[in-house]
Amino acid sequence: FANPPVNLIVPETVSRLHDVVSELSDAPDVQVVVFSSGVSDYFFNHFDLGRASEFPMLPGGDSMPMWVDLVVRLSKAPFISIASIRGRTRGGGNELTFACDLRYASREHALFGQPEVGTGILPGGGASERLPRLIGRDRALEAILSSQDYDADLAERYGWVTRTIADAELDR
Repeated sequence: FANPPVNLIVPETVSRLHDVVSELSDAPDVQVVVFSSGVSDYFFNHFDLGRASEFPMLPGGDSMPMWVDLVVRLSKAPFISIASIRGRTRGGGNELTFACDLRYASREHALFGQPEVGTGILPGGGASERLPRLIGRDRALEAILSSQDYDADLAERYGWVTRTIADAELDR
């Protein structure tokens, strides 16, 4: 994923990711999918709130945000999904990683946070449901309500990520 300069998730990101996950789920030879960033210092960042009114809904009138369907599809995909996290991942980026089967983070460069409450909105793509399962209710409440950032070592200790790895070894 590359949307310089800070990898904000924009409406086109949601539509394309939804298509990619759907296509890969239907491909019988796909066994593993790795999500990574093409922008140094940022994994998938939060949503571009300036474009919030443009974010796609599923066709059909059931008013289901496409992002919600995307993370649910990813969490149920027939392939192993891996988030290779180098850089900042917040909000929607975290929600994407929570839907993955495995989350590996650069010890030196990964940073995590749920900034929604700090901006006056609630997490809506899985953070409220998945983060407590990973790190416990009390830590999830702290992360969501405080909008603070967490470094990779603390994220690993809490269970937010599967494992931290030295940055030089992450891609391997």
